[in-house]
Amino acid sequence: MDEIQIKHRQASKSTSVLSMLAIKRPDKTQSSLQTIVGIVNSMVGSLCLVLPLVFLNYGVISCTVIMIILGFVQYNTCSLLILHLKDQEIDTEHMIKRILGKPWMQAFRFCSGTLLFIVGIIYFQLINLTLYPIITYILGYNDIEFADASEHFVFNKYSIQWQALIVFLPLSTLLLIKDITTIVKIAHYGVIALFAYGIFIIYIFIVNLASEDISQKFEQITLWSWEFSQPAGQFALAFMIHNAIGQLMKNNEKRDNNSRDLAIAYVIAGMIYGIVGIFGSIGILGLENVTDAQTILNCFKKSDVEIIIIEGLFLVHLVTAFPIFNNISKYQILEVLYHKKEPSNTVYWGFSVLFMVLCLTIQILNIPVGLVISFDGAVCGFLLVYIVPISLHLKCYYSQNKVTLIGDDDYEFNTQANCVNHKDKNSIPMFARIAFYTLLMGIGIYNLIVQFYDIFKS
Repeated sequence: MDEIQIKHRQASKSTSVLSMLAIKRPDKTQSSLQTIVGIVNSMVGSLCLVLPLVFLNYGVISCTVIMIILGFVQYNTCSLLILHLKDQEIDTEHMIKRILGKPWMQAFRFCSGTLLFIVGIIYFQLINLTLYPIITYILGYNDIEFADASEHFVFNKYSIQWQALIVFLPLSTLLLIKDITTIVKIAHYGVIALFAYGIFIIYIFIVNLASEDISQKFEQITLWSWEFSQPAGQFALAFMIHNAIGQLMKNNEKRDNNSRDLAIAYVIAGMIYGIVGIFGSIGILGLENVTDAQTILNCFKKSDVEIIIIEGLFLVHLVTAFPIFNNISKYQILEVLYHKKEPSNTVYWGFSVLFMVLCLTIQILNIPVGLVISFDGAVCGFLLVYIVPISLHLKCYYSQNKVTLIGDDDYEFNTQANCVNHKDKNSIPMFARIAFYTLLMGIGIYNLIVQFYDIFKS
């Protein structure tokens, strides 16, 4: 059969921003190494600040098992997305529209926007949690009274609620920047903060392991816990790359290596999470502030110079990444709501105002950041991780590699185009495929349910 040419419209604004996450060369292609680095850099981020506490409080072994299971599950569903991506297609959204239709593409885009919207809120919380020890360190030298970061509704002295009100305006101004190209480039250097953080984790691990009372400290560690909601939800977000995988991999020089490169990236990310979680949890054994702390940096004394340095580096990384999530989520959600016309500036402004108000409200209520992370990963990511990838492959399989493309007046598609050649995948017996996908869906549904149970329980 002759090769069918597919013509696309210009990339959407959200697609253009997501494409900046890839590490590109001037010739618009990238090697497998660059592709892997780009995926790992996009996957591994500030969630590492909370992982040591998750491992410590919810069991080192149980968290490791959950991490491996969810990493395996999300790699498999993510590989289904890149499996069906054509060379000519701009991103994952166009592939979804080609196979499942426009409503599915709009649902995928809206859920992706919602997920990134909440990620922006998470970053607002982490900015405050990272900045607060620095400010209180300065206040402590001047004998100024301040509240603990875990306290709720404290306004009679300096508190994290007052700090949220103070940083509200400067962070809001970052959302006024229309061209965030420079910010995205700066955000790529966040790897410096992560590298310094990794050295710090290994350092505190070695120091604590060499302490004289380490045997007594090991008695405090939890090896296994049946409370899966927090670690499962947080690892669901930790391995979330589905909404950007098309942009990250479309310029890979050897497209046949996409699945291999994705697997390597997931393994590297899992190893990083495991090292940070296990070594970090052992490194903070015996510290007094572990119970109320929301990030590992809140566990240490405010006078520790190395902590101030790590907090400063992470603060720069968090602040530069903060407007990116609002920018992408704004375009993705509004592209769904206003898909036939360009929203007015008032709508864009209103979206950003709503975003900042919700950021401020959640911080004033001092909702634990771990709870927000778990909800975002397990609930908002459910359609992205499970429903869409599995539906894609089943639709392709049942159609015997022929799909009807559902378009509109803005798109020019051929209506009888073959899917990508993946005979090896389709050679798996249907009963085995259905059983495997049912298992994956069961894991996702369980994670979804326990998050709502955890919220109502708290």
